[in-house]
Amino acid sequence: MDRLFTVCGALAAFFLAGICVLVLAQVVGRLMGIAVPSADEFAGYCLSASSFLALGYALRNNSHIRVTLILDRLPANRRRIVEAACVLGGLVLSLFITFYTGEMVYYSLAFGDLTQGLVPIPLWVPQSGMMIGVTVLTLAFLCDGIRVLRGLEPTYLVAARADRQANINQEMI
Repeated sequence: MDRLFTVCGALAAFFLAGICVLVLAQVVGRLMGIAVPSADEFAGYCLSASSFLALGYALRNNSHIRVTLILDRLPANRRRIVEAACVLGGLVLSLFITFYTGEMVYYSLAFGDLTQGLVPIPLWVPQSGMMIGVTVLTLAFLCDGIRVLRGLEPTYLVAARADRQANINQEMI
């Protein structure tokens, strides 16, 4: 599973670079008097794909913003229960989003919807990045949910501890 999360993170970085290329193409094109057709739309599709594809990778690597003001003050046994509830709540929410995103992509494909703009493409193509991203996020929550039910820490806490240790080691150098 870690390989899947890493590939999605790399794809997110690829689409982020795609935004950069499209913006640079527009800037250079304007300086040369050339219009880049639908660059704004494609940059938007890249932004959507980049944002959603990075979700599972970010969860696994403790890159999501977490507010631990209350969690840090709880005793270990209660903190474990609250962490489990958070992971399972995230799983339920991501399952809900995955289901409806999959339904949206299905209907776009079934009805042959096209994007609006100068370059019409099938709408399911840009929507697929979102669907894959939320599906991988659901898998990440499922993996962490299984870890929590087995009595282990979620992977984001393991990554947070590794980051803290790396920072301590860096300060010693």
